[in-house]
Amino acid sequence: MKIGLDVAQTAAERAGCAWYADALARAIVSVGRPDRHEFVLYHQFGDWINGEPGHGTYLTGKDIAMPMRTLLPVPARALWRQIETGDADLPGKPDVVVSSSFHAPRVSPAKLIYVVHDMVFWSHPDYATDATRLVCQRELGQAVAHANAFVFVSEATRQDFESFFPGWLETSGRPHEIAGGASRWDSVEAIPPKVEDAPWLMVGSIEPRKNHDCALTAYASYCRQTESPRPLHIVGGRGWHSEKIHERITEFRRKGLPIIYRGYVDDRQLRDAYRSAYALLQPSWHEGFGLPVLEAFSQGLPVLASTRGRRPEGGGDAAWFCPPALPDKWAERMRELDQSPARATILAKAGLARAKEFSWEKTAKTVLDLANSIHVT
Repeated sequence: MKIGLDVAQTAAERAGCAWYADALARAIVSVGRPDRHEFVLYHQFGDWINGEPGHGTYLTGKDIAMPMRTLLPVPARALWRQIETGDADLPGKPDVVVSSSFHAPRVSPAKLIYVVHDMVFWSHPDYATDATRLVCQRELGQAVAHANAFVFVSEATRQDFESFFPGWLETSGRPHEIAGGASRWDSVEAIPPKVEDAPWLMVGSIEPRKNHDCALTAYASYCRQTESPRPLHIVGGRGWHSEKIHERITEFRRKGLPIIYRGYVDDRQLRDAYRSAYALLQPSWHEGFGLPVLEAFSQGLPVLASTRGRRPEGGGDAAWFCPPALPDKWAERMRELDQSPARATILAKAGLARAKEFSWEKTAKTVLDLANSIHVT
């Protein structure tokens, strides 16, 4: 079987969905090679057209083609219009295509597997830009119309989908599977030692649903009540509506609070940030799956995580949960964890055990089994 893999998001500054696409592509190639599958990576996909060619997931081998990696945006857009109208073949002529970028172009005669990362563009429209919301709503509608199978990154995401399309999965007969993510790094063998002033860490693009406001308010409260407060390191790209958060960071720094905004960092720097921090703060209002929690677990980092209205699947019982609307409660938990290194160690060990329950190999096998099931129909 020849498998097409949408890696378009990996060619831009990466957030969670892009890291999912990258890790899934690498795992599918690794798992599928022994069965002599062939692979085609698409760095331009449907309406996701990257302005600068030559970036994104790069894999080598005689069984891998990357026909759009160096394709300029104008010819890429023109080619996709021809593909969708049936006037041009999809390069590589795959049997099955896995879409990971929320885009659902027509790829007939190939079968399309559509990955649903979350339903925030409908369930929490205030947490998406107008442009993102409209694109995701349109593309999900197209997926419902002609995708051959669906992958949900969590059971919670599948339930959100069902709330908007009640009974559709069953009555449509479309195959679907839960295929969550995992850490992009191997788990550490032992909890890394911490320096005395190891920082609190928050990871994620600065945008409303990540709830940096809660983290900053909680941190200010924690600093007022702590003699020697730990620094707070914030890692993530400048998302939308991030201006007020950056203003708050600047204001707090003027007041002497030890906050460092590190911006977007590369893969190695992010791994090191997890390993050197004291604990991860994730007060998000909403997450489809929450990769930073599992990544922190894998690097021996204890996690304070948002309840988000339901027990997060990635965190299981290994994180310490707190409601995202209660910054005073977050500050209290931070003080308690700060004063109890033993508790931090217990959480870190529980997280390590939890991280080992997930792997990209398992995720890839789930998606490959789904691909095989629709390829033979």
